[in-house]
Amino acid sequence: MVGALVLGFVIVSLLALTRLPDPIIGMVRFGIDLAAILLGTRIFRGRGEPIEPPRAPWRMTARPRLSQVLGILFAVFFVGGALGMLFDALGVASGPADTAGTTAGNVIALVELALIAALYLRSAARLRSLGVPPKEPKFTPTVRIRP
Repeated sequence: MVGALVLGFVIVSLLALTRLPDPIIGMVRFGIDLAAILLGTRIFRGRGEPIEPPRAPWRMTARPRLSQVLGILFAVFFVGGALGMLFDALGVASGPADTAGTTAGNVIALVELALIAALYLRSAARLRSLGVPPKEPKFTPTVRIRP
């Protein structure tokens, strides 16, 4: 998953060198980020989660608590970004004013954060309705290695 995000960073950086408009670069970044997160949720399984059957499309993590924490985290990022755009629009922001292209890129980033937050929060709600599976015991080796 980290490799997919690094590859996405490289692709977006190369696209920025071509002087494409910010909204187009933002949409490419949105697609790469979303694909990396969804790929990570399909590859990595929780302890005790069966490997063979494919994971349900709505399921982002193995436990509802983790889905809830990640959903809240992305929602906080969304609110922070939205407040930043609001303050910028009102002239309260101390930095230079955004151009129309970067504003469109910011809106795309906010949509991305909102979508990811919604996916994780939906996963938490559905996992909670299924009931929390019991925690698997931690692995204990059967052979002791002497130093």
